Amino acid sequence: MSAEILETIDTGAILGEGVVWNAQTQTVWWTDIQARRLYALTWPGLALTMYETPERLCSFGFIEGDDDRIVAAFETGFALFSPHTGDVSWLDKPAQLTRGRRLNDGRIGPDGRFWAGSMIEKPDAGLSTDDTGFYCLDTDGKARLEQPGLEISNGLCWSPDGTRVYFSDSPAGEIYTAAYNGQDGRFGPRKPFATVKGGGPDGAITDTDGHVWSAIWGGNRLTRFSPEGDISLDLELPVPQPTCPVFGGEDLDLIFVTTATEGLSDDTLEASPVSGRLIILEAPEGVTGLPGYRYRMDR
Repeated sequence: MSAEILETIDTGAILGEGVVWNAQTQTVWWTDIQARRLYALTWPGLALTMYETPERLCSFGFIEGDDDRIVAAFETGFALFSPHTGDVSWLDKPAQLTRGRRLNDGRIGPDGRFWAGSMIEKPDAGLSTDDTGFYCLDTDGKARLEQPGLEISNGLCWSPDGTRVYFSDSPAGEIYTAAYNGQDGRFGPRKPFATVKGGGPDGAITDTDGHVWSAIWGGNRLTRFSPEGDISLDLELPVPQPTCPVFGGEDLDLIFVTTATEGLSDDTLEASPVSGRLIILEAPEGVTGLPGYRYRMDR
């Protein structure tokens, strides 16, 4: 099934990622990790603002009761960041984020904790996946490593009731699921959820029916999986490297998708000129997303 594209926003992103919808301001935010840039776009006004970031910003979220800052997963650790002033307040820099590792895809859970995966950037550096997985940034600003053993942690999202979590290891082509305990912010044992062929699972989001929407890097599509892990829809996109989706718009019936140009040949870029843009789609009829969550910081 082909996607009905409403608009594309050309920022020439190298690695567009981490897209988040802000319902309070009716804006969509995303990062170009490699260019160290953060973007904000009003919808439907299409006013675009760009902010420089002090390090590569890998994922982020909004903070409950604080509209001036975001909670940020930079390449070397977690911080509170003010896009308007550039001020950074570091919270935690895990020791494992050195020598070819960085933080990656992340999202705020229904319990107000911020989670961000880590990844091995240099596969030939001999780094162990024992120290690579998802970090939980708790409400006290301290991070702990959970679910180690993932080479490139990605696709973090929750079921509508918050009792299940989904995540992926992109190079392995595997999406996993686990029970989630919102009281202590712990994952249960992970179980296979779906295997992706013809590309790797990247960023993901769930809809109100509990289906998981995964951007398939190298696969030109968004794939929607049922709660049982079966493919319920393949939505074709005019880019080879979609990276992350989020639902947005006043009725949460639009899908905003970040894309990447990183590693693409000149011929491929010529054949897919939408690469590097933010793509805005109309969701299939009857499909809507869940409201986003905010980081609940201890005051």
